[in-house]
Amino acid sequence: MPVYYVEGDPLLTKAQVLAVGHNARGRTEVDPLHTALQAKYPAAFATYARRCANAKIKTGTLWMWHDSRPQLGFMVVRESNVSATRLRYLEAVALTLARDHALEGIKSVAMVAPGSALEWTALKEVIQRWLAPSSLPVIVYEKYVAGVMAE
Repeated sequence: MPVYYVEGDPLLTKAQVLAVGHNARGRTEVDPLHTALQAKYPAAFATYARRCANAKIKTGTLWMWHDSRPQLGFMVVRESNVSATRLRYLEAVALTLARDHALEGIKSVAMVAPGSALEWTALKEVIQRWLAPSSLPVIVYEKYVAGVMAE
């Protein structure tokens, strides 16, 4: 299924899972979207940080929070909140989604573009390579625009 790239507010998505790039230390990411997510889902972020502190979460994994709508998928693609997004970690997450989405009951994913603008070209290739051939519907929010529903 093709991967669609849009601009808008991922918090308004109708997808089953909202996947966001995060770090393996559970530290706060400082950008407007993560601030809004943390304000809306404080229990998810607190639980994630606690599990990271107890070394229960590893890089290259997708950690799911099922107690919200949409469900949150923390894509662990960085070692810390100040480190670069690693292609191999994103590749592992994308492969897991492409391979196991039916097994996990995931029917659709809205993904926030992980990494910085400088990293985006290489990261987009990884997403396209693993998720486009999959039967999983994926929407990637390339640009966060608060309050605007993507088409």
